[in-house]
Amino acid sequence: MRFLIVPAALALCLGASAAMAQTDSEKSTTTVANPDGSVDKTTTTTTTSNDGYAQYRKTVTSKKHYDAAAFTPPSGYTYTRFAVGDHVPGALINGHVALNDYQNYALETPPSGLVWIRNGQDALLIDGNTGEVIQADYGLFN
Repeated sequence: MRFLIVPAALALCLGASAAMAQTDSEKSTTTVANPDGSVDKTTTTTTTSNDGYAQYRKTVTSKKHYDAAAFTPPSGYTYTRFAVGDHVPGALINGHVALNDYQNYALETPPSGLVWIRNGQDALLIDGNTGEVIQADYGLFN
């Protein structure tokens, strides 16, 4: 009988830890009526996780676009659209694509260890050590 209790307790512990490591997603749409009668919609997907970056994990499809210099990718890099949780290649982490002037584009100040980078028309908030995408702002640049 006691040999059955140990595997059952182990299964219970593993199940509980897997449940604690799960992430949740929530989608919201914001609609703004402009004075000229046009309507702007912004869709935001927020993903929560318990890794300390929960408040930053979200995907934004930007309706406000900024004119900036043309994106010059690192040598040999081809644009890929990254989602929250993906990992960007080292060429982007160590490249010249950091957005040090993020405040000019209405991007929030990154916490220690995170950095904003530009990837084509997108702005990505990534973990500077692992390259994990924490937040993605699609279509921010023209």
